[in-house]
Amino acid sequence: MTNNEEIPENCILCNPTDGLHMIDKTADHAPLGFAGLGFAAIMLGMMGSGFFTDATMVVSMSIFLGGFAQVFAGIEGWKKGDVFGATAFSAFGLFWFSFAFILMSSGIASGVLGAASAISVGYYLFIWGLVSLVLLFVTLKIGVKAITIVFITLTLTFFLNAAANFGMGVGSLAGYMALLLGISALYTSLALVTNSVYGKMVAPL
Repeated sequence: MTNNEEIPENCILCNPTDGLHMIDKTADHAPLGFAGLGFAAIMLGMMGSGFFTDATMVVSMSIFLGGFAQVFAGIEGWKKGDVFGATAFSAFGLFWFSFAFILMSSGIASGVLGAASAISVGYYLFIWGLVSLVLLFVTLKIGVKAITIVFITLTLTFFLNAAANFGMGVGSLAGYMALLLGISALYTSLALVTNSVYGKMVAPL
């Protein structure tokens, strides 16, 4: 194909030395990642704010939505060259896997590991809060308000849950903040899908 020939519509990978360009026909990975975060955080928030007391639903959503969905989204972001999306979705997806393991370990009375102490979980969540805080500042450069709101609530969720594990008596507040995080993440996911299907800004971001 010469430089003057038209690029085929279905050309996925063309040789740049021929004056052609790569056409990315893969879907946006962000809606899946935010959906995974949203569903897992909503269940965590509902448990933390007293809607139910058992952790079964939280563990399930942490593994299959918070974990797998975000890791898949991170891999998709890596393929698209999205450093922020690949890092954030993959890292927080792995967080949900580890968080589910911590919750399951708390029900083990014996064995090599046993239950994690509240203090150790507090430090664990605090460190994740610091990571989320750094990424929050990065979202200001991205310029999508909905994503910034997600990371504000995510950062506050980590710090409030860390404070709750340190015995500061903010457990209910942490639960409601996680619920707000889940709602904002799920809204962002559905807004991205809606805008993509309609081809225009229908749901504000």
